[in-house]
Amino acid sequence: MAELFKTTLVLSIFGFVMTALLLIIKPVTVKKLPASWQYYMWVLVMLSMLIPVYKIIPSREIYKIPVVPSVTTESPATPNVSETENTAPTKDAGNENTGAPVRKSRAGLYTVAAFIWLSGASVYLIIVSLSYISFTSKKRKNSTPLRDDAILKECSKSLKIRRKIKVMVSESLDSPMLVGVFFPVIYIPDGEIPPEKLKMIFLHELNHYKRKDLIFKWLSVLTNMIHWFNPLSYLLCSALSEACEISCDMAVTRNMTEDEQRLYMQTILDLAKRR
Repeated sequence: MAELFKTTLVLSIFGFVMTALLLIIKPVTVKKLPASWQYYMWVLVMLSMLIPVYKIIPSREIYKIPVVPSVTTESPATPNVSETENTAPTKDAGNENTGAPVRKSRAGLYTVAAFIWLSGASVYLIIVSLSYISFTSKKRKNSTPLRDDAILKECSKSLKIRRKIKVMVSESLDSPMLVGVFFPVIYIPDGEIPPEKLKMIFLHELNHYKRKDLIFKWLSVLTNMIHWFNPLSYLLCSALSEACEISCDMAVTRNMTEDEQRLYMQTILDLAKRR
């Protein structure tokens, strides 16, 4: 477990440096580069904190030319046992153990740190799991299926999504959301939503599904669990979530007319006011 913690520590230091660098250059990248670039750069940094690439890449083997010993015709003389014993170099037993206490103390520190790290990760996992289970169970109890899914079918067809995604209307929800990686469900708030705005909502959530954004969001939770001791890990996942929403908005409005873009932005603003 100590070796696993050492690997995690190396990945965390690398992620710390890369996150700090991206945060420093963010004012420039926001203006100069598209939102999708920022999103996937955060994704790459997140994956670099989860996958020890430096251990996967095999190191090159160094081949050495063997030295052929010279052949002699003379038979080696048999050494005298007494001379060998007298001339054999002696080592101080104390010198052989020099540095052993230091190595043992370092190993002990890594072991203790590994137990602390594993305990923190376990606590984080329990809290997130209980919160997610409680959240989804409440939404299921306070939700009813959407009766008319004609608009959803139209949006799915335009995005070439064949899978039928369930839509639930929730009383305890202020803004729409997509929940579930394997069994996705779109939750929308209860109340009268005009058809044109409902279309914009479905286009946004279906784009999240098509881009597999939920997978990256769950990987960000895993990143925070593993690197819970790293403060920039939380900033990384927060920046990733923000870039995800912005890049999704850009993807939705890419082929829209100006009137449709205005309607989409107005829908986003109306949902933000409800929060």
